[in-house]
Amino acid sequence: MEVRALLFLIVLYQTCGLPSPLIVTYVDSLDKWWPPTAIAGGIGVPGYGVNSSFNVFNMAFWTTGGPADVAELWGNALHYVSSDNPWGSTTQQIQSAWVGKFHAKGIKVMVSAFGATNYPTGDDPIQVANNLAAFVKNNQLDGCDVDYEDNDAMNQGRAEAWLISFTQQLRKQLPREQGYIISHAPQAPYFLGKPNYPNGAYITIDQAVGNLIDFYNVQFYNQGSSDYTTYQTLFQQADGWSPNTAVFQIHSKGIPLERIVVGKPITQADADNTGYVPMDQLQGIISQAARSTSWRTGVMGWEFVHDNNGDWSKKMASAFN
Repeated sequence: MEVRALLFLIVLYQTCGLPSPLIVTYVDSLDKWWPPTAIAGGIGVPGYGVNSSFNVFNMAFWTTGGPADVAELWGNALHYVSSDNPWGSTTQQIQSAWVGKFHAKGIKVMVSAFGATNYPTGDDPIQVANNLAAFVKNNQLDGCDVDYEDNDAMNQGRAEAWLISFTQQLRKQLPREQGYIISHAPQAPYFLGKPNYPNGAYITIDQAVGNLIDFYNVQFYNQGSSDYTTYQTLFQQADGWSPNTAVFQIHSKGIPLERIVVGKPITQADADNTGYVPMDQLQGIISQAARSTSWRTGVMGWEFVHDNNGDWSKKMASAFN
């Protein structure tokens, strides 16, 4: 590993306390909504559900219209678990109890913004950043993930300036020195750069504000003919319509390896089209990369509800051993 990259990681882990490797997941749905302990288990609170190896949980999704899905549950916890719960009589007390259990296991708990159905580009990026940061602070979270998927804005060259201003303001509100984490979750083709994207997409964004972003949960799935399903196509040379977007091809464009987390669907049902790799096969691919290269950043799995017994996260974590 280069000295520059090693120093970056040391500073990052000291200020944010980031786990290493990162084993990230998203919580967007639950399979049980009662009793309260089942709700806690469904969002990953240690001691109430499956014993997993995930060390970053993203509650999804916060939107420009306010929190939705599990982010709404987190932000209004008392409403969902009622007063008949073992943690407290207010949402703040319940959150504090949950966060304490996450932190006792070295796990970060965050909120993910936007997702595939919320396109914020027409809104004021400064105000959106302020609103998201306020949600993080008011709900005792460790930071936020930016799942920006406004493809039209990217294709038209409108996304870069918005995301740069948004990220700058978000980091002002959520300083790394105070332990706050900011991740982004770009689709892998966003790293194609020019001329595929007129203003460079995430290549331009990283050049401007990459130092403010702790890591990228890169979505190596749902990209049609670019399926990222072998070691070759995931790490060395992407195939299909989006070439030059495998992990080391992204790195060759100036993106530090320590920012690239490999995102994959946990089950076939978690993918809209391509990109799913069976668990044992994916473990082998990740292990090969971790053993033979300098990449050891981590893996992201969509979504938590489908890692029914924790095996997926455990196998991904063990791939780095």
